[in-house]
Amino acid sequence: MGLFSNGKKQTIVDVLKDRDQRAITQKKLLEKYPYGTLIVIKLNIPGPIKNNDEIHQIFTDGVERFRKKLLDSNVMLEWNKPVGNTCFLFSKLPDKEIKKIAVMFEDIDEMGRFFDIDVLSDKKTKAISRSDLGMELRKCFICGETAKKCARSRKHTVEELQRFIQEKNNSFQRNYKND
Repeated sequence: MGLFSNGKKQTIVDVLKDRDQRAITQKKLLEKYPYGTLIVIKLNIPGPIKNNDEIHQIFTDGVERFRKKLLDSNVMLEWNKPVGNTCFLFSKLPDKEIKKIAVMFEDIDEMGRFFDIDVLSDKKTKAISRSDLGMELRKCFICGETAKKCARSRKHTVEELQRFIQEKNNSFQRNYKND
């Protein structure tokens, strides 16, 4: 499968270490810049291959499209690691306003379904969720059930999820190149 055919395979330990490093970095950034909103952008990539040149390109293109919707953001830090890509942005816009923009991007952008955009501020100990804003929970991109329900039950195989992402990316690249 093209998009997932090369890259360094990651283990659950690698993913958990990255999550811990991200949490530490988020805390430090919020302490350093307490008067604003921190936006943390990642990709939801199933399977052991989490990053390669193609996946990185999907990520950077998506971050660029998202930033255009914000109008006010500064890149604080970017990670391009085998375990995945992460971009830490800072904005002076209110956290709830940014979360609404993030949800719209995740739901409407052709590739947005594969992004996970967390919004944090010094006033919150955890990221603002869709339910905090009275919005629908994230949907599975294959069947439309809530994403958490599908993930917990392992309703879809890694191969099925990867095939869907590959097909969406192929379609996006065809349409994007023709624009």
